[in-house]
Amino acid sequence: MLISADVIDVLDPMSGLVFAGKTVGRLTFALWRDGAVRLLDDRLAETSQRELPLEDDVRVLAASSLDLLILASAGGLVIAGEQVVTAPGIAADAAALLGGLLVVAVPDGERHRLLVLDSATGTVLDDQAIDADGARAYLHPHPAEDTAILELAMGQDGVLAFRVDVEGSRLHLTEILAGEDPVIAGFSPSGARLLVTPYSDPQTVRMLSWPALKEISRLDASDVDAEYGFGLAGCWINDDRAAVYATEDALIVTDENLDSSERIALPIDFGDEGEIEKLTHLGSGNVAVGAWTPAGRLTLVVRLIEG
Repeated sequence: MLISADVIDVLDPMSGLVFAGKTVGRLTFALWRDGAVRLLDDRLAETSQRELPLEDDVRVLAASSLDLLILASAGGLVIAGEQVVTAPGIAADAAALLGGLLVVAVPDGERHRLLVLDSATGTVLDDQAIDADGARAYLHPHPAEDTAILELAMGQDGVLAFRVDVEGSRLHLTEILAGEDPVIAGFSPSGARLLVTPYSDPQTVRMLSWPALKEISRLDASDVDAEYGFGLAGCWINDDRAAVYATEDALIVTDENLDSSERIALPIDFGDEGEIEKLTHLGSGNVAVGAWTPAGRLTLVVRLIEG
């Protein structure tokens, strides 16, 4: 493939970055910073903002441009549409907009509750509980369908994953990839494939079909001389290429069949001096690389160029 990396920008850490829809065919993202939700383009440059009367301990969970924002705050779940509504007592750690309704995950002791809410009023329409002690939830919406994957990371107890569908106002949960500890690195832009990075077994990255979840291909650490296996970070670049992280080693770019893999040079001294913690698909060939370095955390905006 002969991929080269052009570092477009070096920014402050953006751990709370969420997808906010498309504008003129290009992806946008939302982030809470300094009393406002900032709308960012596919190079993570700010294009507009929406100020909200909230304290600084706020995180955007889901967004549709700046018109509908779902935020976690100290006072509860905040839904900022035409009106700003707070649902006190709902301390959500993940959210997604599915078919005009809001789905939120809420830790509740040894369980996680999954709620369906009216996105205008915050009224709870359905509520289901999943046994997942100490879990952190992530919701991965499908790019073209009103469905999502709920990922529950439970530390040493592994990972659970569920397909989430809403019919009418009712939740339908179906456990997927049971016993496999899947880390969901994301749907391909078309939604036809699912990239899964390793959790309990760091030696293998897998490519699955959607919705059948049949394994199409896998990339073993030995295939790319990744001595310490793969990390959790991974994302799509476009429908034809994906990126994963070889722990303490390199960013790896591979094709949609996990073939033709290449190491990509980045201005990060890996190993004890640097780690990739998160990879985010930005579209237009751009990827956000969330990295730790001895000087602190940062975000690299990288354009991956073929040729």
